[in-house]
Amino acid sequence: MSALLPVTVLSATLVALFGIVLPLLLLGPVLASRTRPQPQQLMFAVVLLIPTVLIGSGFMAWWAVDWLRRYDVPAPELTGIALVAAAVIGLMAPLRMPGGNGPFWLKPLLGLASGVLVPMSIIWSLDAGLHEVAAVGIGVLVLAVLVVAFRVVAKPLAERRQAKQARSSVRRFQGQLVDVVDTAWSLSSARGDANRIVLTYSGESGGKAVGAALVLKRDMEWVPKAKENESAVFELAKGLNGQPTEAVLAQKQIGSPATLTMRIPGTTILSIRETVADSLSWVEFISKLELTEAEDLLKRQFPAEAGKSK
Repeated sequence: MSALLPVTVLSATLVALFGIVLPLLLLGPVLASRTRPQPQQLMFAVVLLIPTVLIGSGFMAWWAVDWLRRYDVPAPELTGIALVAAAVIGLMAPLRMPGGNGPFWLKPLLGLASGVLVPMSIIWSLDAGLHEVAAVGIGVLVLAVLVVAFRVVAKPLAERRQAKQARSSVRRFQGQLVDVVDTAWSLSSARGDANRIVLTYSGESGGKAVGAALVLKRDMEWVPKAKENESAVFELAKGLNGQPTEAVLAQKQIGSPATLTMRIPGTTILSIRETVADSLSWVEFISKLELTEAEDLLKRQFPAEAGKSK
């Protein structure tokens, strides 16, 4: 068991460097900016991240082999390389689920578990007299089981976290709420504060999966205005209040998703964004919308969670 200490220290160091420190150094300034990160900025950070991880993995593998050799670990070169590879794969393994992303600590935990259990399984296999190839096979099997187990655990955690965030955001918003009253559509996420909330829905249209984001904003001064080559004002025969309503249809360029904006009676304006260009029939979709209260929306979208506290 003497090998467990260096293996754990090496794995923890690697996870801390590659899973926490390095992403913060590269992505921290971009994500901390008040403006929305540009795709070019994120791509540049990713391009820097990949070679940095590869070079850093080489140094970590050299350190791991040197340290494990001092503890008389069988096949230190194989074990050290397996440790670094398993930890990096654990950090990079996708845990994204239909319900959303799991808690942020899942990825570092998977990296640490992989970095410890995979090399230890190889060491134990070699101590038991197995060939190096068989020991590596057992290590790969352990890594696969860990990734699958974490994916299984991540799904309910992500769904619970998403539902909690949605309930909090819906209850916090102080404007008029709108819900999609169609069983083919469901609320995917809700994010916002007291003055603005984004309700993202997913559904079906013509047998195809489509989506829409409803952006509700408290604004007393908004009036429908056209913008040359970007938006046009027209009158809807029937708005949310059942009366003719002026709306603005905006589309920055042909083939890109469009946004329809109108005023809800009172202080709130509603913007409906397509997730895919030309995927919504505006008149049909608006007919699915209904003015609602926070608890009614939660009861309809999260029937099992609606009675829970914040």
